[in-house]
Amino acid sequence: MNIGHESVSEAPEVREISKSQLIRDFKKIGAKEGDCLGVALSFRSVGRVEGGPDAFIDALLDTIGPDGTLMMNSYTRFYQVPQIKSPRKGRIFDYRSTPTWTGLVPETFRKRPGTIRSRHPLSSIAATGKLAAYLTKGHDETASSYSPYSRLAKIDGKMLYIGLGNDLVSMRHEAQSLAGLLDVVPLEVGIYYQDGKGELKLFKSKDTYACIKKLKDFVPIIKNLGLVNDGMIGDAPSMLVPVRETLNAMTKLLKEDPTLNLCDNVTCIWCRELERRLNLYNTIRNPALFQRNRLAISLIALVNKHRLKGRHRGAYPIFKTIDLLDKVL
Repeated sequence: MNIGHESVSEAPEVREISKSQLIRDFKKIGAKEGDCLGVALSFRSVGRVEGGPDAFIDALLDTIGPDGTLMMNSYTRFYQVPQIKSPRKGRIFDYRSTPTWTGLVPETFRKRPGTIRSRHPLSSIAATGKLAAYLTKGHDETASSYSPYSRLAKIDGKMLYIGLGNDLVSMRHEAQSLAGLLDVVPLEVGIYYQDGKGELKLFKSKDTYACIKKLKDFVPIIKNLGLVNDGMIGDAPSMLVPVRETLNAMTKLLKEDPTLNLCDNVTCIWCRELERRLNLYNTIRNPALFQRNRLAISLIALVNKHRLKGRHRGAYPIFKTIDLLDKVL
């Protein structure tokens, strides 16, 4: 019996993941020397990495070697165009200095010597290695938002998704674009940026934002095609996929049946406008009330017409009523 002393349990020891362990994990999942490798990740899911983001990046570069190429997203925040009244500090894109919001590792990678960043104001990518110039060249305000993924496909690149579940980040948007869906809904987003002459301009994009909630359902299909290598990177469940074959498969699915992209949220302006503009109502499996009732369809179209112009007042009560009726009827 301990008198005057309380029993104190020791805190569990946190495992640190070494650079050498990461290299083993990268190789085990299928990354190899000479690869053109795109990476999207939740760094937190990996666990505590000895040496932090820099060590993680070093492990990737050591895995693919001097003939390899490493690519990551370096996206910036966007705003609905009607909400952009004038340039504001922090809302002006400069490819040389604007931070990315895609995470600690991509931001660390962006700032590394030798990394090239493309000039697209919203969907820039950062790359280093043998084919970095090819992946980034021409990806500016004149280019489609996610075109580097088609370039990655052409050079038989791979995408490594770490700790993201079934989210095929960014490649899913390029599939929407190739299927002709990404610019159907004129949901303009943008940001001010400095062009090559240093002049301040407003960039507007109709092919950056789209709903992706249902695209997680594509992963089991892609796995059945034998395109996914599953594995662990540190503590994070991960997937490695060949970009060409995966992008082709996703694009084919969306071209043949655009309803696969439709979420079931009545307030989703992108999905509700996509089904209206492409007149998909008769092809939707198990349609909700707001997809089969003419009055509901007309009301949603009217509300979304105003929302696309940046006017949202009065929208919520209408959506709430339609959603309630859908559950009752």
